Order: sequence, then C-alpha cells, then structure tokens
Amino acid sequence: MTECSTSTNKILKILEKNKFVAAPLAGVTNPPFRRLMRKFFNGLIYTEMVSVEGIRRKADRTLSYLSITDEDHPIGVQLFCSKPEAYKEAIDVVQEYIHAEFVDINMGCPVKKVIKSGSGCAMMLDPKNSAEIIRVSKKALGDVPLTIKIRLGWDRKNLNYNELIKIAYEEGAEAVTLHGRTKTEMFTGEVDYELIADAKSNAKLPIIGNGNVFDVDSLDKMIATGVDGVMIGRGMMKQPWIFESLNNRQDPSEFMTSDKLYELIKELVKHEKVYKGEMFYLEMVKKYIVWFLKGMPDAAALRNRLYMCATEKEMFSLLDYYFYKL
Repeated sequence: MTECSTSTNKILKILEKNKFVAAPLAGVTNPPFRRLMRKFFNGLIYTEMVSVEGIRRKADRTLSYLSITDEDHPIGVQLFCSKPEAYKEAIDVVQEYIHAEFVDINMGCPVKKVIKSGSGCAMMLDPKNSAEIIRVSKKALGDVPLTIKIRLGWDRKNLNYNELIKIAYEEGAEAVTLHGRTKTEMFTGEVDYELIADAKSNAKLPIIGNGNVFDVDSLDKMIATGVDGVMIGRGMMKQPWIFESLNNRQDPSEFMTSDKLYELIKELVKHEKVYKGEMFYLEMVKKYIVWFLKGMPDAAALRNRLYMCATEKEMFSLLDYYFYKL
C-alpha cells in the first residue's frame, strides 16, 4: 500500500473515490470537451497542457487555456517549461486566475516541439533541474497538491523512472503519473506493465498508470500493476464515455446507442460554437465527430464528405441522413 495512504494526501483521497484520471490533451481537453466528459466521469481532470512562459507573459491565447467552469472540478492545470525560475511567477498567475485544485508538471511529453524547448521528456535527462522545478513549484503552491507526469525514460538504455519518482516524493509532490513507454517509443508498441508495477512497488507516493487503456482487458492489465489510479488519454479522446463504460465493465465501442451518440455530437457542437466562435468552431467539431464515429458502418466514406461541409447546416444534413440509415 502507498506510504501516503493514511496521510492527508489529497490526490490519493480523490483516487480512492474514482480511480480514473482524464489526461490533459493539447487541442482536445478544452472546456466544451471537458463538459462532455463530465456527463460520464467525476474524477480528476486537467486543462490542456499550458506554457509557463505564456502564463508569465499573460498572453491572451495562453490564458484562454485556463478557462474553467463549475462543472470542471476537481480540475488541475498541467504546465510545461524547463526553467525553474519561471514556475513561481506562472503558478502565482494560475492561482490568481482560477485557484487550481492541483498543478501537474509535464515531464513526459515526447512531441518534438516540446522536447526542443527542453520540456516534456527532455526534463528526464536532467534530474537535478527537474528536482529544482518541483521544489520551486511546491513552495509556490503551498498546500495545493503538485503532481508530475513522466515516462519510463528517454529510451531503453536510460530507464530512470524510479529516480524521478523518488525526487518527486522528496520534493513534496503528491503523485506521479507514469506512462509505460519511453520517449523514443512514443505511442507505439506495448505498454510495459512490468516496469509500471516495479515503479509502484518502489514508490512512496501514489502512482497513476497511463498508456493504452482502451477497454476492459487493457484496464485490468493496468490495475494488476497495483497502481493507485489509471489515466486515460487517447481512449477518452475518441470515446469520452469510456469512464462510465469501464466502470460498468462494458466495451466502450458498444456502450453508446446511435441516438445517444448523435445527441452527444449535437451538444458538443453547441458548446464549441460558444467557446470558439462562429468563425472557428466548425473544423474543431468535425475532428471530434470523425473520432466518435470511427469503426461505425460507412464511417470512412462519411469522413471525407464531412470535411467538405462548409456550413453547420450542410454538416447536420449529412449527419441526419447518416444516423437515419443507422
């Protein structure tokens, strides 16, 4: 059992009520999408990954990522940056704007443009700097929980997840999310459940397992590692109802009726239209619709026609006919 289990660890207390965690996904987990997820899920949720430098400068676009609603809670903000001195100022701004319930530092993103700035997985190559970032951030947050998200390491020759977890514990973090792949593996290949179990067995704070949880079978494999929580990312992106379906031990692909799915799509379109504005919402919702319909009859043919729609009216005419045929 995690050493923190009888303490005042706030993250662990939330995980004991709901083991699932919704991953922060750039370009996905905005307010409309989070609102949709809350229909199926009451656990930990994040904003999109937010730039510390953008927050410090109070750039309008960056601050828009901090928009939250009453329905979002419990919600945390995920930050990325490789400069320890920048975190205090950014956290002060975050707390001024939204009073985040917890803050996460992304040390696990494998995307090139994030790595290039020294952030994400690149931070695992410099444990000393990462320790300083955690220390500065925790001091700035006070009693507000701090978590970090990491991978197994840069590659199979540099598996330093236990070192980073130990640092996180010593510097006051309340939990670590561990993705069961290395940076070089990106999102390909099998998740290494054995190493996630090893991390859990050595950790003195809660471990949240992450990677390839799409159905009941993959969920069971993750839970078998002993982790305190399970983070779902790409599975949630395509099926935001995945949390409720897995809680009910049901396959997410068979959970939604076509009628309920269409109502969900209509609701998301309405929320995105308000959030993004008339000029920008349509392309965003097309992306979501394509994800939600993947695997359904004639979805590939619909996708091509959907992207050609120039107006909402045209799009819904197409969807009306598609769902009518179903």
